[in-house]
Amino acid sequence: MNLSQQLRLVRLEKKQWQRLYYNNQQSYIRQRLSAIRHLSERKSRAEVTKLLGCTDITLTRWVKTYLEIRLEGIVQPIKHQVKSRLEQEKRQELKRMILEEKPTKYGIDREIWTGKIRAAVIKQRWKVELKTSIISEILVALNISHQKAHRD
Repeated sequence: MNLSQQLRLVRLEKKQWQRLYYNNQQSYIRQRLSAIRHLSERKSRAEVTKLLGCTDITLTRWVKTYLEIRLEGIVQPIKHQVKSRLEQEKRQELKRMILEEKPTKYGIDREIWTGKIRAAVIKQRWKVELKTSIISEILVALNISHQKAHRD
């Protein structure tokens, strides 16, 4: 039995779908939910990929997730699977820098550690380019709240 046939056998819980749609504001989660809804309404995979601007491979992954763990799996946030390019000792140094120093020490004309400033200092100091979302994940792992990392 192919995925489309399997999907037809599963009844979409519309109230749960609607609750999850309104509780999850991220566009990528709403896109996944919309895909499942369109497919449950018997739209073709080609129609759904065109409508949502996603690839067939991505749609297949969403359908498999839905079939395995239903809507709860669809609303799971993206987790970065790439191993960090910032070693543990550099992470600890970053923590110390954020908690004890100001960006001005690193040639930045600002007093507050914003995401872009943290990324720029990491690039300048260690020649490592990281997205601000990855840096935020590192800060969470180091038990640094956004407020502590952003304070004056």
